[in-house]
Parts: sequence; structure tokens; C-alpha cells
Amino acid sequence: MSAVSRLTILLFSTLIASCVNVGTLAERQEKARRLSHDLQQLSPSISAPEADRLATTAIEESARMSMDFKPLVLPWANNSLVNVGLRKRGLCYQWRDDLFPHLFKLRSKTMDLHLTSAHRGTVREHNGIIVTARGQPFEEGIVLDPWRHGGRLWWGRISADKKYPWKPLPWELTPVVLRPLLMPELYPSR
Repeated sequence: MSAVSRLTILLFSTLIASCVNVGTLAERQEKARRLSHDLQQLSPSISAPEADRLATTAIEESARMSMDFKPLVLPWANNSLVNVGLRKRGLCYQWRDDLFPHLFKLRSKTMDLHLTSAHRGTVREHNGIIVTARGQPFEEGIVLDPWRHGGRLWWGRISADKKYPWKPLPWELTPVVLRPLLMPELYPSR
């Protein structure tokens, strides 16, 4: 094996094996400030303090999950480790299902949260959360995707996300773990 081949394998292995760095507290605070700004741009009806809380919670909980899941830089490589049993968790729906309750419990009066998926029912299926202004159409919302960058929360307008054709998740496909939050009349608290 040539030296170039060995170096290529070493670099590729290092890239795959490297874990995500979620940034410093100051960097995450700056990201939360930018996300809050973007949320407030959805509608003048959105409360700035609510947007601040949601943004900070989304950024910090995504970073905390990254420490728990210890994802690799390449999401597909991380999924492979989960699928073969070398990691317990870290698939996109698990990131979404773990983040959603933290956002839901903020009880926003000016924003709505929606479960979403793209390419549902295929091997390319991906899951996320959409935030809209209260009563605003789903298609005008912002995608929150903690999986895409392994805990460094990715967000953007649905219309600008060319990677995934986001659709609302039908109620009958609501994850069991989230049903008590979203369907309390069917799943009363004990």
C-alpha cells in the first residue's frame, strides 16, 4: 500500500471517528441570539422573550444531547453505528423526540410546534421540528434539526431547505413517547 493510500485511509478514518464539537457557551449563546432573531422574523406577533427562551432551549438541549449521543461528524456514519448496535441512540427521530418535550414545556403562546418528516417511509427518511407563529401555515415555518450537525442545531426556513421536502407528520404517526404531550385527552397524566 502506498504512502498516499495510507494517508487517505488515515484521514478518512479520523474524519469518521471524530466527534462533534458543539462549541463554547459564548458561541452557543450567539447562535441562540441568531435563532431568536430568525424566529421573531416569522411574524410581529411572536414574543421576543418567548423566542429567546425557545432558541436558548433548542441550542442548549441539542448540545446536551450531543454529549449524551456522542455523534460522529458524518450523520450517516453515526446512523450506521446505531443500526449495527455499536451505539444505543442517535437516529434523527430520537434527536427530534428528545428535543420536542423541552420546547413543548415552554408553553409558548405566540409560536406553534409541529412534528415533521421528509422522505417518510423510505431509507432517506428524516425527522425534525417546525416552528411557526401561532396559526401560521406550516410551510412558512422554520425547521429545527438537531441531528443534521450532531447537536450543533441546524435551522432554516422550510422553503430554503433544499435538502429535505418537509411535510407535517400525520397525527396517527405521532411517536408514542410524545403522545401524552400532544394528545392529553387520549393519554391522561397519572
